[in-house]
Amino acid sequence: MEVPAEYKNAGLGNLIGGAFGAISQLLLGLSLLIICVGVINLGLAAAHAWQAYVGWQMFNGERVQNGKTAAIVGLVGSVLSFNPISLAGSGFAFMMLGKPEVQGYVEG
Repeated sequence: MEVPAEYKNAGLGNLIGGAFGAISQLLLGLSLLIICVGVINLGLAAAHAWQAYVGWQMFNGERVQNGKTAAIVGLVGSVLSFNPISLAGSGFAFMMLGKPEVQGYVEG
């Protein structure tokens, strides 16, 4: 079965949202680690890095069962960190993963 374009687009949204969120939270977390607030940011950076990893797998055409979960994690992390670019990428991925042809591909 051929990989739907919407699935690859969702993977790209997860990849971009996760990478941008991870980089920004990592930089902010390391700069705020001195006053112990950065630990929260480092946790959000890890969540965004996981989202980017899942997005990379999706973009390469692998069937990933937790693509929607990664998009939701990205949405929550973006809202908590006030990151609009990551929020847009995660929201786009979540929207694309709701299409019927994508769900049919993921389920096998």
